[in-house]
Amino acid sequence: MAVSHSEDLVPKPPQKLRNRHQRKLWDFLLEDVDANLFCLSWLESRGVEAQRPDHFTFWGWFNKRRQLQAAALNVSDRLLMLDTRHRDFARAYGHFLRNQRTRFRHIVSRRSHVEPFWQAYAHGDPDFGVRARLIQHQRLYRLLPENFHAPLKRQSGVRRVQLEELDPIFLASVKMHREETLEDPLRKDASSFRRHVRYRIENGRTFGWFDDHRRLLFKADISTQCSRGAQISGVYTAPQFRNQGVATRAMTDLCATLFNEGLPRLTLYVNQTNEAAIRVYDKLGFVFLAPYQTIFVAD
Repeated sequence: MAVSHSEDLVPKPPQKLRNRHQRKLWDFLLEDVDANLFCLSWLESRGVEAQRPDHFTFWGWFNKRRQLQAAALNVSDRLLMLDTRHRDFARAYGHFLRNQRTRFRHIVSRRSHVEPFWQAYAHGDPDFGVRARLIQHQRLYRLLPENFHAPLKRQSGVRRVQLEELDPIFLASVKMHREETLEDPLRKDASSFRRHVRYRIENGRTFGWFDDHRRLLFKADISTQCSRGAQISGVYTAPQFRNQGVATRAMTDLCATLFNEGLPRLTLYVNQTNEAAIRVYDKLGFVFLAPYQTIFVAD
């Protein structure tokens, strides 16, 4: 796009999207299904307007022809995800939220959207005082059924976890969270973290592999799911079972199960330094789509 100045390209602040904007928002997000799968799932299950105040807000920018040019989802000032047609919208949104003194815990999206947003959001106003605790550079992957490389028979004991297995899944989730985020959820808010783990088990969104001695070898979660697909997260192999093919076998069966249930695509994002996980995903047929980024904001 030839225009590169924010004041020309982004003449107005964003607006809160309403139910009347649902069709336009849906069509906008569908232009990049893989990167927007979380927002699409949220929109499909909850709609545009929250029933409970401050639960979530969809924001958007329209051009003069009333075409949506950027969209963002703010979940209770905890999580922000955004998609824009130009970096200037991400930058302008960063300025807007900084001026609103809105503080997030996590910002997650394509790196090309997160970086200009963060530059505007976290810099230039010492009174606001926002800083990153950790910035994870990641890779967004997608797997379609026709690209899936699966053996003819099951290779693991992966299945949906039962509620009575909460304790080992909770401990594995804690360990994975420590490894991935360099933060101990037991020190931050252990009860809330346990409720989150329990919620996923109760909703059939946590898978595990236990051996004959009831030891947990592997776990994975479905972080979001809708008619367009599901996103896999929380992939964890117990340290004593790593480098033994456990993750490959388990991910093979997990993907086969989800495709057999009719899901049209699977996505996930992985830290770009996690070479072992990337080799597993390449083996199964996952395709790298774009650089991704997660910023963990300091308290």
